[in-house]
Amino acid sequence: MSARFLLPLLVAPFASAAAAAPTTTDAVVEAARSSVETSLGQRYGQIDLAVTGRPAAVPKTDVALRAMPVVGRFPRERFTVDVELLRDGRVVGKATVGFSLHASTEGWVYSADAHDHDLATAVTMQRQTVDVAHGECVTPEQVEGLRLKHNVRAGQAVSLADFERVPDIDNRQPIRLRAAFGDITVERAGMAMRAGNRGDVVTVQVDGATAPVKATVTDRGEAELVQ
Repeated sequence: MSARFLLPLLVAPFASAAAAAPTTTDAVVEAARSSVETSLGQRYGQIDLAVTGRPAAVPKTDVALRAMPVVGRFPRERFTVDVELLRDGRVVGKATVGFSLHASTEGWVYSADAHDHDLATAVTMQRQTVDVAHGECVTPEQVEGLRLKHNVRAGQAVSLADFERVPDIDNRQPIRLRAAFGDITVERAGMAMRAGNRGDVVTVQVDGATAPVKATVTDRGEAELVQ
């Protein structure tokens, strides 16, 4: 079953608990659908919402229905909605409805393939109609200062989940290592053996040394020997 809506999206407000009435599977599905449509609102140019799973059976008694919020990231391509069955304000049962969703809006996509650890400033993007169900859409400004944490393809929607913070010290990065011995401070060059941020303890291979040492990250590209 599929419904297609074009802006403006005309959605009647969905009450948190509908008036008591003999329960049917169709009523449960409609309660779940109304809740989803209300959550989506009028932010998207086109919505394709389809039911993928209906409850096998529901009690044939007079109950009110209350659709619960979608758990996890929303909107997304596939999800379920739990509908509580209420009698005198008490939950006496639950039914689950499955949906698939496509919701389009103007967003940003990668205009060329890019690779993990590429800085956001080096990743090319362009505006295009995107399906937000495939991931949270973000702007180039929102990922400024971050880097990719995996490869991405041209035409793929830009998502915040594609990016991560650039660590203060990266794996295999040359760093400055300081060691304090009383009033004397010695500085040596080395290479970090794993990534870390301020306060993290990382392993460092000091230039010319045979064994690595432990050091605390103190700043970008800098660490202090753990005594």
